[in-house]
Amino acid sequence: MILDLLENKQSIVVAELTNNHHGDSTRLLEMIQKCKEAGADVIKLQKRDVATFYSKDKLKEEYKSPFGDTLGDYRNAVELTKEQFLMADDLCTDLDIPWFASILDWNSLKFMTQFQMPLVKLPSTISNKRDYLLKIAKEYKGDLVISTGYTDMYYEEFILNNFTKKRNLVLMQCTSSYPTPSSECNIGVIRHYDKLKRQYPNIIPGYSSHDEGSLGCQLAVGAGARVIEKHVKFGDTEWVHFDKVALDISDDTFKKFVDDIQLANIIHGSDSKLISSFEHHKY
Repeated sequence: MILDLLENKQSIVVAELTNNHHGDSTRLLEMIQKCKEAGADVIKLQKRDVATFYSKDKLKEEYKSPFGDTLGDYRNAVELTKEQFLMADDLCTDLDIPWFASILDWNSLKFMTQFQMPLVKLPSTISNKRDYLLKIAKEYKGDLVISTGYTDMYYEEFILNNFTKKRNLVLMQCTSSYPTPSSECNIGVIRHYDKLKRQYPNIIPGYSSHDEGSLGCQLAVGAGARVIEKHVKFGDTEWVHFDKVALDISDDTFKKFVDDIQLANIIHGSDSKLISSFEHHKY
């Protein structure tokens, strides 16, 4: 799926909905529609088994939302159901826009196999859950997107040793700070991933953006990122996790971002040095 899209573009834009659909079916479908209209290439959702992913004490922690006063109230309310995933799948099919999901635990992976997703994301959130990651490496045969927030070179070594055989692997530079200061974006890591392709041809460099605006993502395209992931929201909602880093799709904010990435693709151009039709000698 990713490779098919990349045949015609230097890089593609993934719209990450996170929990900004609020678990509401109408809002979910409208967000997908808006992302498509803005020019997103791919939709990304999330799935976690709330009861097993969090400890009982964690779920009891205070968290104010319209659904109650605990983190458990919030997390259970915004988790998409089977029916909602089916609705999203149907709409994405109608709109001719592919989708996939971050899957945070094994129960969720088993649940999501019914939707025949073309690939799965392993987000930064679970980079310390090595037992789960190794089980994925051993038993899941599909393509993967792996985000590298809150990790270092040792995690990269772990990924290269376990995930690069017989699959396409989108390896995404990421900094798990919301928002990420410009000084911490480290776009240069993407150049490193681009060089890794010489040894691991199935690696596709990417950038999971938590920085504000589009400049970091435009630079990421220039550094070799072929997949750009950006959080989106549908208006401001203070009680949703990490909402402040998301770009709004209720106005033209996200569309302008997509346009900026398309411009970066145009400016990046080709790796081949050729005479441009616009060139001429000046005397």
